[in-house]
Amino acid sequence: MSSSPVLVLDIDGVIVHSAPDWPAKLQATFGLAAEELLGFFQSPIFAQVLQGRLDVHVALHEWLEPRDLADRVHEFVSLWLENDSIVDREVLAMADAWRGRTGGRVFAASNQEHHRVAFLRDHLGLGAHFDEIVYSAALGVCKPDRVFFTNAQARMAVTAARAILFVDDRPANVDAARMCGWRAALYRGRESLARVLAHVE
Repeated sequence: MSSSPVLVLDIDGVIVHSAPDWPAKLQATFGLAAEELLGFFQSPIFAQVLQGRLDVHVALHEWLEPRDLADRVHEFVSLWLENDSIVDREVLAMADAWRGRTGGRVFAASNQEHHRVAFLRDHLGLGAHFDEIVYSAALGVCKPDRVFFTNAQARMAVTAARAILFVDDRPANVDAARMCGWRAALYRGRESLARVLAHVE
């Protein structure tokens, strides 16, 4: 196992953001309000998806069926992936520069399901910037659960927790990482990330 410097970035809210017109496209294409989709993402059934216990297509079929949209699951997934996955290339460049300066490893760690990770990693090219995307559906547990961080550390083969610098936009996740011995910082935009990375070797 390694104790060399390790940078770990959250995905949603740090590396990836939603398209500004995503709610309008959702309404125009499926007649659904953004609040309805948010409710699905916060539901117990989607929690099972994020924990790797249920495929997202099965969960979406159950959610869309009462809305007479069950036959459009694959269309829905395609629209969701395309519009909820806008990559901040400047953040990726900052991570690449940190790797070049320190010789450290860089990971993404996020609450994600299998299909979206594959889309982000392979279709949008995140795989070229990270040693690995460590995510909840593969670990079987979501942030901010302590087990997510202990399992992620083992997955990344890091001996010393203090070797990890974790950046996330949710305070609960930052606090949980610190409780596991990781160094952690709250993401407040690119400037905050630049400041953190400038002082970490």
